[in-house]
Amino acid sequence: MDPYEIEDTSDWLGSPTRLETVKHYASMLEEDIQALKRELRAARENIAGLIQMNDQLSADLERKRIWIANLEAETTDQLSEIQSLTRVLDQREMIIRDLQALKLNHRR
Repeated sequence: MDPYEIEDTSDWLGSPTRLETVKHYASMLEEDIQALKRELRAARENIAGLIQMNDQLSADLERKRIWIANLEAETTDQLSEIQSLTRVLDQREMIIRDLQALKLNHRR
């Protein structure tokens, strides 16, 4: 295209000047920056909320771990007691059988 074929519109009525175009573009950029700042602020608030939730969940998890450890210890103690009582019961039954056998032998 030859330069004489390009229409010069700079003097047309209602066409923005170069300065007006730059100012308008700068204004659009400022609006974008403000919107991004709002989004960044909201994201930071969300992150802060997530951190707080994580802290609460971590504390709950630690309490549950302690509770489970206590249950395990209690269960182990009870199991030891059951085993001890089972041994005593087995010994009792053995003594009863021995006594019954002695009683039968004395009768004969």
